[in-house]
Amino acid sequence: MPKEIHESTAISIPEVRELLLARGKEGELSYMQRLALEHAQLVTRITADDSKELISTLKEKFQISNNGAITLANYIPDNIHEIRQLLGKEATSKETETLEEILNTLMGVKRIDKKDKSFTEALDNLDNDEDIDEITSDQEEKIIDESMIPDDI
Repeated sequence: MPKEIHESTAISIPEVRELLLARGKEGELSYMQRLALEHAQLVTRITADDSKELISTLKEKFQISNNGAITLANYIPDNIHEIRQLLGKEATSKETETLEEILNTLMGVKRIDKKDKSFTEALDNLDNDEDIDEITSDQEEKIIDESMIPDDI
């Protein structure tokens, strides 16, 4: 049965990952929580602490809105064009030099190495459920048996 929502606060995906991992250690996660955790594991590029620090820096130094800072922390864009796309109207008020400084700030954040055993170990330790596979950055290629493909395609 869903609980009532008294207030909501926007948080970054790395923070969601941290919260769900903590909740998973306390007890079993629901199906939707496990899906959210799996998604967070796949897309997280920085730690929750680095995310909080980055959001704070972006808000204070560059006067970016909370939602804009969270979006940049979630995606960690690789160029100015991506920053403009993610910030939308908010980026139009920024000069190119400012956007370059934002990009340099984003590039300075330490990335998570997803090949690191400790990164994927957290999911495995919750329980050994077959629904969630070990997540790695190198996805195995699926081999298709050509005899199974109909001739009329």
